[in-house]
Amino acid sequence: MATHSPQEKNVRDHLVVKTVRNIRKHGGREEDADKGMYRPDIRLDLERSILLTESYKATEGEPMVLRRAKALDHILSNMTLYIQDWEKIVGNNVATPQGLFFGIDMNWRSVRRIVDQDEAKTLLDDEGRKKLDELIEYWKGKSMSDIQQKMFTGPVLECWQIPKGGAGTWSHWSELGVPDYEKAFTLGFSGLIKQCRARLDEIDQTVPFDYVDQKEFLQAVIISLEAVIKFARRFAALAREKAFQTHDPADRARLEAVAKVCDRAPEHPPETLHEALQSFFFIHVVRYIEFSTLGIGVRFDKVFGPYYQKDLEAGRITREEALELLQLLWLKFHELGLIYSPTLSAIYGGVAALQAICIGGVDETGKDVTNEMTYLVLDCAEKMRSPEPTIALRYHDGTPRELISRAVDVIRTGVGYPAFFNDKAILPLLDRWEVPLHDARDYSISGCVYLELPGKNISHRAYGGFILPAALLCALSQGRDAAGNLVGAPTPDPMGFSGIEDLMDAYEEQVRYMFQRLCTIENTCQTLYERHLPRPFYSALLEGCIEKGMETKKWGYPSPVANICIVLGPVNVSDAMAAIQKNVFEEKTVSMEDLLAALASNWEGYEHVRRLMINAPKFGNDDDYADRLAVEVQHRSAAAMEKAKNRFGVSCRGDGSGISATYAAGAFLPATPDGRMAGEPLSDATLSPVFGMDKKGPTAVLKSASKISTRETFNHLLNQKFLPQALSGDMKEVFIDYIRSWGDLGVSQIQFNVVDPQTLLDAQENPEEHPDLLVRVAGYSAYFVDLSKGLQDSIIARTEQNF
Repeated sequence: MATHSPQEKNVRDHLVVKTVRNIRKHGGREEDADKGMYRPDIRLDLERSILLTESYKATEGEPMVLRRAKALDHILSNMTLYIQDWEKIVGNNVATPQGLFFGIDMNWRSVRRIVDQDEAKTLLDDEGRKKLDELIEYWKGKSMSDIQQKMFTGPVLECWQIPKGGAGTWSHWSELGVPDYEKAFTLGFSGLIKQCRARLDEIDQTVPFDYVDQKEFLQAVIISLEAVIKFARRFAALAREKAFQTHDPADRARLEAVAKVCDRAPEHPPETLHEALQSFFFIHVVRYIEFSTLGIGVRFDKVFGPYYQKDLEAGRITREEALELLQLLWLKFHELGLIYSPTLSAIYGGVAALQAICIGGVDETGKDVTNEMTYLVLDCAEKMRSPEPTIALRYHDGTPRELISRAVDVIRTGVGYPAFFNDKAILPLLDRWEVPLHDARDYSISGCVYLELPGKNISHRAYGGFILPAALLCALSQGRDAAGNLVGAPTPDPMGFSGIEDLMDAYEEQVRYMFQRLCTIENTCQTLYERHLPRPFYSALLEGCIEKGMETKKWGYPSPVANICIVLGPVNVSDAMAAIQKNVFEEKTVSMEDLLAALASNWEGYEHVRRLMINAPKFGNDDDYADRLAVEVQHRSAAAMEKAKNRFGVSCRGDGSGISATYAAGAFLPATPDGRMAGEPLSDATLSPVFGMDKKGPTAVLKSASKISTRETFNHLLNQKFLPQALSGDMKEVFIDYIRSWGDLGVSQIQFNVVDPQTLLDAQENPEEHPDLLVRVAGYSAYFVDLSKGLQDSIIARTEQNF
């Protein structure tokens, strides 16, 4: 079959969408529920699970790090490869472009529950279900979930069994992290293998106390790296085979080029942009295969800009050809869809693999990195308009206005990215976290809004959600749930509180107590990950692992960058504090007794109390009364969480990456004193005002947000919604100045939904007419029609800002 250039055929026609469909059993169109949770051509891929199981059976009794390396080798040597008739960048983690990846070694229970649901019946046929059951029989007691449940007893078990009325939710969430692409490209995998062999020779001479552990790890690294080289050679051979079979000269040239690139990438240092992109994608795909990971986080323009410039100068590539390579890479990103647990599917709606790339910012010396690749990425994003990869744009005082202008053009299309991250706020935060300046300047963003240090061993994992309004409710109930069970710390009776400070003290104690329990679970699980799920391939791509002869989990970068837990609802807490101070302690229009009764009844019979609480000063209006309490809540919450330590004695932290978990968490949360009713969503980000409570315009929101110190808290998230006309015509320059003001005020992050509300409403009623409507959920973009109706409603309810 002949290949097509972008001019002959729309590249987006090849896009494979694996996101979860919107199932509407309650409200909306009833017939949509019959279409299934997954698109009809999407299948659960079992190949990795089959090959992994074969290898595990053959290596029983061997050191786990070697078993993992040999398993990776077995998978990469035997899995099905494909090269589609348009591909110039190749690599796959599942047997077909329509396959869904899952890690049976992590957790088989969730997947089994999903495939048993009527809505997911198309994921496997009867033979596939039988095969899955056979695989599960082997993995019972061996998967990480099983090991955890079997291991926990005593106080650790009490932490593991988080009570429903508590504030914490622990998760099997996959790990993120950014490999040292620049080192991998400089040395090539052959150079990394040479480095391993040199370290083996060194420990043979010195015989350190952990000689055996180091030797096994380094041997595993060599097995893993050589496995990836063989993987690439398999693609080179397949490309040559297909080139021999085709009768189309253009197709033959494309396939021969693929083969030539795969002969070198990733074994040798790349010499061209094409080779660099192919090396990158092999690394990216194999990370998924080794350990069900997420994210990307590569500083795309910083890493690939020099290769593009070199190719341009040598006349090897045109801008149009480079843009086509990026578009084809964007298509490959969409093939990496994962299957989530039912809970995570509900939380993240239409999300696939949370892949994000980073552009802009400064290099290690403080020099702006903007180059032609920066603009090429934005051009690609505008053309593709795909949910992934989302784009994070690092902003600093030297960011060219031209770059902001081009970014605004892309945001105006409604794709929801790039999101802006502010060096003026984030670099001081990293400084407080004791990150050296040259490392901090190289920070990146992966997943949704996670701070990363490329190439550093930070083993980044968002290990759960921490629902701050639940901690507040425990402070108002002496740590007990509605049934009287003790789920938090035994704090004083609120009937004896004499002022807001008493409540604030009780709240802070609940946060400290509950967060410590959550960290106890995570610390224990990290030891189990180290023992049962080592990652020799990924370790090879981090600074220090080969040099130390130690796998990534055995040591850590000495900073709390990675030790994060997703924080939900701080603005709801601060609004509640303001309402209580105003009505209960100052004006005494509401008694504490009536407030507690109103909350217990979900405001039924107490609408007058609810109106008083809603009408109290609210965060997001540049109102010092509300904002002072917001500052205290945010700062004291962060300080309380900081008292928990990880396995290496480094403080754990909150993180503002709650994204659409704010909707899911709210669904299970009782009424809160800010006037919110039970089941309603929480504020959609850690700096976003509660829906409809910001009434003074977008700049007032920025002024309120700027009062909260990122340095004293954590990486915050702020979502705003604008109409398209606010970014168009003469208003575009106003919007650019608004972004400049955001940067000057030192707010850490901001992202935008730009869509007409009538379009959203029409898409709810007529989803078939809006299949490609992208929206920014929070930290990621998704097709609006793929989101649950509740999540859609929460996006529609966001305040429409205007100047």
